[in-house]
Amino acid sequence: MIQLTKPSTQWEQSSTRLGGPLAALVLACAAPGALAQSAAPATYDPAFVQQMLKRLDAQDAEIKRLKSELARNGDAAGSAESAKAEAFPRLSFHGFGNIDFTARNAQDNTGKRSVKDTFTLGQLDFFLTSRINESMSILSEVVMEAGSDNKMGIDLERLLFQWRFNDYFNMDVGRYHTAVGYYNTAYHHGTWFQTAVGRPTMLDFEDGGGIIPAHNVGVHFHGDIPSGSVGLGYILEVGNGRAYNEADPGTVQNVGDVDKYKAVNLAFIARPEAIPGLQVGAGVYHDTLLPISNTTAAAGTPFLNAVGRTDELMFHAHAVYKHGPWEYLSEGYLVRHKSAGDVAHLTPAGFAQLAYKIDSLTPYTRFSYVHALNADRAWPFVGAAGLHYGPGVGLRWDFSTLAAFKVQYDLIHNSLAPDAAFYTLNGGTLTTVKGWDSMFTAQIAFTF
Repeated sequence: MIQLTKPSTQWEQSSTRLGGPLAALVLACAAPGALAQSAAPATYDPAFVQQMLKRLDAQDAEIKRLKSELARNGDAAGSAESAKAEAFPRLSFHGFGNIDFTARNAQDNTGKRSVKDTFTLGQLDFFLTSRINESMSILSEVVMEAGSDNKMGIDLERLLFQWRFNDYFNMDVGRYHTAVGYYNTAYHHGTWFQTAVGRPTMLDFEDGGGIIPAHNVGVHFHGDIPSGSVGLGYILEVGNGRAYNEADPGTVQNVGDVDKYKAVNLAFIARPEAIPGLQVGAGVYHDTLLPISNTTAAAGTPFLNAVGRTDELMFHAHAVYKHGPWEYLSEGYLVRHKSAGDVAHLTPAGFAQLAYKIDSLTPYTRFSYVHALNADRAWPFVGAAGLHYGPGVGLRWDFSTLAAFKVQYDLIHNSLAPDAAFYTLNGGTLTTVKGWDSMFTAQIAFTF
């Protein structure tokens, strides 16, 4: 055992043996004990030094092991993130359907009941989206449904290439639901999404006699407008529009436009932060129509043949409040048609719907109104004409997370002109309907 005369000699000898940074680490570990013994002579203990060296070697080995593990984990996380980023396409599929029973008391102009009670297969909707990268996706909606001839058909309702640039500019190209009002883009073909059993009268699809162009083929732009808490947004659409075709009312122009004109729709919306759930919006839709009957109508329908190029201007506005158990939907339309050689005709339309959800039950009521003027020569080409208005009440029961049962009673006043020549379609006469039409509908709507 070597007797040292001062503590510093011990650290000098240790530093000489350990050398450099390792010696400094030993010094730091042993310093408290040395300071505690500074008042007394210290002794040099080789066993203690060896113990410290072994401890330092063990700690060094543990540090190396932890560094290696961190590196491996980092590589693994990077590989996983890279694999996740490259996992395209990302497919998502949903299906929707409904089955209805309808009892209707519609009468023709002879007073006879013109519609039979019936069970009805509704639409079977296949909705598919596919992300092909972080900003692009494909949307497809294919619907199977039966026509009035009881034969099943398949329709491609939507097909879109979607490109999301940022919050302020986004683009969809293909066949889309026209952003005329709120309902047409909020509720598509799956009735499960809707509180009610069906769409308001004026918003029916092209083959059902609705006054709006529900579908269009072209390009759809939308995005936010920097506006702080006001929450402004815009929509701009340019497409083929719909054909005013006597033989096929309301045809969507999927592969060719019958004229050189394009339909344009411009709308603005606001979602103020101060009132959560509120959305208001307004816009204008314009198209130039060339009714196909100008060249193809059969003899004996001079009234239809007299229709020339028609300017269509559609003003639309909506107010929607959906927050908590409350749902309020309202829309208004004013359609102006001006045909060559004729005066301008205005068609007003609108609806309001109120619903309140209580657990799984949602009672609701709706009032709709549309007056497609008989003197307006364009409406027969899309199957819409006459005065229709009245209330409806219903109840929705969500008896399952993915299925709902609905009942609805509608009382609608219908009035169509008795001029059979005016409504000559497909070689036959559209039956004139007048008076009140009461209808009860029960529906099971589901998603899968």
